[in-house]
Amino acid sequence: MNSNTLLLTAECDVPVVAGNRQGVLHAFLRSDLFEPLMRAADARRNWHNLSNEYDSEPFEPPLLREGFRATVSPLDHAGFLARLRWMLCEAFSPYGHHYPAADAEQLVHGFARELLGADGPAWSFAAVSPDFLRSTGYYSGEEPQRPAYFDGSGSDTVTFVHRGRTFHLLLTNGSP
Repeated sequence: MNSNTLLLTAECDVPVVAGNRQGVLHAFLRSDLFEPLMRAADARRNWHNLSNEYDSEPFEPPLLREGFRATVSPLDHAGFLARLRWMLCEAFSPYGHHYPAADAEQLVHGFARELLGADGPAWSFAAVSPDFLRSTGYYSGEEPQRPAYFDGSGSDTVTFVHRGRTFHLLLTNGSP
C-alpha cells in the first residue's frame, strides 16, 4: 500500500456478525492480545515506532487512546475492494507514488484472494474510525504522545474483515 500498513488476524470465542462486531472489536482492542500483536508486527518490520528501543525518551504503554470510539460502518465486498484501490491510486502517498489503475487492480485482487480465499463476498466488512491509537501529529497538528501509529491524515484507515470466528484488522496510515 502507499502507507505504513499492518494486518492483524485473530480468532474469537464467538462467531462475529454485524450485530456484535463493534463489541468484538472493542474487546479485541482492550485484550491482552492486541498490544503484543501490534508491537510484534512493528518490531518484525524493523519500524520500532511502538517501542522505545532507539529512543532517548522512554514512553509507556498503553497503545490505546483513552476514550476511543473505534466506530464501525458497514462496507460490502465491492466497497472493500474500492477502498483498497483508493489506497493505491488516490490516497495521499508519502512515497510520492500512485499505481496505474491496471496494476492496482491486479494488486487488489491478489491481496483479496490471499486474505479471503476464493469466497471473498462471503466475508463481512466494516470501516472503523481510526481514533483508538495515538497520532504522530504529522497532519493533525495534535501534540504527539508516543507510542503513536496514526498520523491524523485522511489516509488513516482501519478495516475490519470477519467471517465466522476469524477476523482481520487492516490498519494503514500515510506516514513515511
